[in-house]
Amino acid sequence: MAEWDDKTGKLRPTWTVRFSPWWVFIGSGIAGVVTTAVLLLTILANPEALNADSREVAQGAVLLLGVVVFVFLLIGPMLAYGVGFALRNVTSHGIHVVAFAFLGLIVGFMLGGFIGDPSAVAPAVGIGAAVGRWAISGQAKI
Repeated sequence: MAEWDDKTGKLRPTWTVRFSPWWVFIGSGIAGVVTTAVLLLTILANPEALNADSREVAQGAVLLLGVVVFVFLLIGPMLAYGVGFALRNVTSHGIHVVAFAFLGLIVGFMLGGFIGDPSAVAPAVGIGAAVGRWAISGQAKI
């Protein structure tokens, strides 16, 4: 849980599961791409989307990808640090993946409220966050 640091003279928490900052950003990027894919599948499942011009759909997809990945790279590492800190002594990757999925659902629901459809955004963000964490599980330093 914690150990004494002789250099600083303070008690500091120990981390059983750690990632380098590089892998945290990679996981956030993967989560953003997966979230975009799930959102696009949700949007394209709507019959009205089939009537749209394919060029407009492609442009919208690229814009959506850019925005979603940017948001994930902006807030993802901070949220990942918070979840990681809460689970710093839990070595089960499954529990971490479920925690990231749950956090993604909550954040997606809140961000979806700004867009107007939290019921479509929340599952996509939850799936993306879980897949992003699962994808970098092999890079964990235990």
